[in-house]
Amino acid sequence: MMQNSGVRWSTPHQQSVRLVVVTAVAASSAALAQYWTGIPWGLLLALCAIAGVGTPLVWWLRQRAASWDQREHAVESTIRSAVDAGALPRTGDSALQLFGVHRAPLHMTYLTRNAHAEIVTALQTGQPTLLVGHAMAGKSRLGAEVVRRHYAELPLVVPAPPRGLAQLFGAGGSPVRTVIWLDDLERYLGDDLFRVEWLDRAVHAGNVVVATMRSRPYERFLPHGDLQRSQWELLERFRPVWLHADPDERRRLAAMIDDPRMRAGVLRYGLAEYLGGAVLAIARLHAGESEHPLGAAMVHAAADWRRVGLDAVPEPVLARLARRYLPEPGRRGSADRTARAIEWASEPIDHTVALLEPTAGGWRAFDPVVDHLAAEGRPVPDAVWNAALRSAGDRLIAVCHAAAAVHHRQDVAERAWRRALERHGDTAVLTARLLRDLRGSAPDAAWWTDPPSPPDWLRP
Repeated sequence: MMQNSGVRWSTPHQQSVRLVVVTAVAASSAALAQYWTGIPWGLLLALCAIAGVGTPLVWWLRQRAASWDQREHAVESTIRSAVDAGALPRTGDSALQLFGVHRAPLHMTYLTRNAHAEIVTALQTGQPTLLVGHAMAGKSRLGAEVVRRHYAELPLVVPAPPRGLAQLFGAGGSPVRTVIWLDDLERYLGDDLFRVEWLDRAVHAGNVVVATMRSRPYERFLPHGDLQRSQWELLERFRPVWLHADPDERRRLAAMIDDPRMRAGVLRYGLAEYLGGAVLAIARLHAGESEHPLGAAMVHAAADWRRVGLDAVPEPVLARLARRYLPEPGRRGSADRTARAIEWASEPIDHTVALLEPTAGGWRAFDPVVDHLAAEGRPVPDAVWNAALRSAGDRLIAVCHAAAAVHHRQDVAERAWRRALERHGDTAVLTARLLRDLRGSAPDAAWWTDPPSPPDWLRP
C-alpha cells in the first residue's frame, strides 16, 4: 500500500496516554497538597496550582478523547471496506462483492468491454468518473475490474449508503490517495448527504473517485426548465461513461466464449445482461416459490422439459404438468389462476430476461434457471417423461438419449427408442437424427458438446 494514503485521523491511543498522564499528575498533586504535613509553602502553592489546572484539563481531554472515539467509530461504521479505524484493504485484493457485484451462478472469466479504455483514460485525467447504463449493463463489474487492475495498490474506501459520506466527511475524515467507490450513486444523493465541496476535496487529495448509476435515476436528476436540481451540480463534476447496447461488442464477446449455450445466451441478451439476469432470475424463482407457487411450479416444469431433451413446452401441457409440482391441496385451479401464474413467470426482470420466454412452440425456461435446477439433482417426475414421449415427435431420439445418458432412466430410454423405431424404422436414420438433434439445443452441456453413442442395449 502506498505511503501517506488512507483516511487521515488523529491517533486516539496517543490522546488516551496524554489523558492518563495528566490525570495521574493532577491527582498526585492534590493528594500531596492535602496530606503532606510540613510541606514548604512554595511547593504547596505549586501543587495546588497543578491540581487546580489539571482538573479542567482532564475534563477537556475527556471531551477530546470522546470526539476521537466518535471519529474512530465513524470510520468503522461508515466505510464498508474498513477492517478497523486504521486499516483499509488494497483495491487489488478486494472481493468483487465489496464493489456491489452480484455472485453470478455462471462462472465466466472477465472479458474486456469496449468502455474499459475510456474509463482508464478518464481516471488518468483525475476526473471523478460515473458509469451510466441500464440496470444490468455490467457497470459495477466493469468499474471494479478497471480499478482492481490499474489502481491495485491504493486503499479502497466504500462508504455505506446513504449517510456514509456525510458521516465520514462531517466527522473530519479526509481520504487521501485512495479509491473511493460509490456504487448506485443515487443512494448517496439525498439532502445534505453528499456535498460538492466534499467531492472537490476528495479529488484535490489525489483520490480516484468512481461511481455507477442507472440511466433512469440519472434522467430524474437532470434539470427541467428553470428548475436546477441541487444534485445536478454534483453530477456535473463527474465525467459520464455511457454503457449502451452494442451489437458488434456482443458478437465480439460471444466469439470469445467456448461454452455454446453461454455463447448463445450472450448473443441473445448481451454479456452483462445474461450473467446479471441469471442472478435475478434465480432469486425471483426462489421468492416466487412462496409468493407465487403455481408460477414457480410452471418454471420447474418448463425447466424439466428442457432437461428431458425438448425445448419449448406447449402451454396446455405446461398447465397440466405444473400442478404436479404443487402439494395436493394446491393442484386444483381455474384458468384465471393459470393465466396469472404465466403472467408472473413471463414478466421481464429489469426489462431484460424472464423466467419463462414465449416461443412459437410454447414457453421456454431461461437457460441459467435450467442449469441451476439441474444442479440441485432433483429427478425429473414420471409425468414429465410421459408427456415428453407423447409430445416429442421427431425429437424422440433426443429424449431417448437424455434419459439414458443424463438421467440414467433406461426404462424411459427404451420406451423412447422403441417408439422411434416404430415411427421411423431405419436405425441408421435414427443415429443420424440423434447427432443432428444433439447439435441443437439440449438440456445439459455434458452431453451436448460431446454426445456418446447410443448404448448397446438400446440397439434393435
